[in-house]
Amino acid sequence: MEIHRRGPERRPYPAPRKNVLMLSCMDLRLIDDLGQFMEGDNLINRYDQLVFAGAALGVMQPTHVAWREVFFQHLDIAVQLHDIHDVYIMEHRNCGAYAHFLGPQFEFSDTQEGQNAEEEAHRKYAGLLRDEIIEHCELRKAQGGKPELWDLNVRCFLVDLRGSVRMLITDGENYDF
Repeated sequence: MEIHRRGPERRPYPAPRKNVLMLSCMDLRLIDDLGQFMEGDNLINRYDQLVFAGAALGVMQPTHVAWREVFFQHLDIAVQLHDIHDVYIMEHRNCGAYAHFLGPQFEFSDTQEGQNAEEEAHRKYAGLLRDEIIEHCELRKAQGGKPELWDLNVRCFLVDLRGSVRMLITDGENYDF
């Protein structure tokens, strides 16, 4: 489902009541579009942004293993200091990090078949990271963390090169990868 860049009228999820941690890619073509999207959720000056090449894939890939640890360390601090209650994973089309980390078969064409394969690859890695975030939060609660701190919503999006945004995974969807 496509979501309007600025306006909240076509957002298939409740508006965030607290602050958000946004994970995005380092691709400079989308910086302004991401800001406009966050403005549409009334999040100007209410979100932390973490940037990794490849967004979710960047956190999950095995080449730079420290990136995963850094992501979860930052998540812990953001939850405790900035009252984060939502995590937005912002994947994007034509991401060079996919081919860099996974090989040339992850350079997708503009055909419908290529676009579908690209979206499924992004859904896979965003879903894997979403599941790890949920597990991490459950661990923090089991270690005595306050449930109200660690009950996070994780939302996964895909941005195209025009700035249009669509949900990759809707609330409650489970995927077997």
